[in-house]
Amino acid sequence: MARTFKAEIVTPERIVFSEDIESLVVPAERGYLGVLAGHAPLLCTLQPGEIVIRGAKGETRLATSGGFMEVTPKKAVLLTESAEEVAGIDAARAQESKQRAEERLKAGGRDVDRERASAALKRAENRLKLQTKRKK
Repeated sequence: MARTFKAEIVTPERIVFSEDIESLVVPAERGYLGVLAGHAPLLCTLQPGEIVIRGAKGETRLATSGGFMEVTPKKAVLLTESAEEVAGIDAARAQESKQRAEERLKAGGRDVDRERASAALKRAENRLKLQTKRKK
């Protein structure tokens, strides 16, 4: 039996995932990072991308908008703004979000929060990319 560790993914709304797993791959600031049981303590930022979890129940893939991860030898905790199963992504809704963000950025002006619009665009593009990748 493979060594396991506890993984928790938490958003402001709820605990998205909490199970013992065998491995975890996350989109860290400088590229994808793998975590196994017994990993050295680590604190890192997460970028928009795909979280891949492997455990007794198989493989789970989640889209994330970024956040933070803390790892200890027995546990990994991911604090993210959002995390959703790639299989559940609504492509039409993601496309609409992308268009809205692009329109806000294009319009510019004082009323537009460029940082927030850029973050929304990155989230939408990530969701679309992962949903398209899943279908291949």
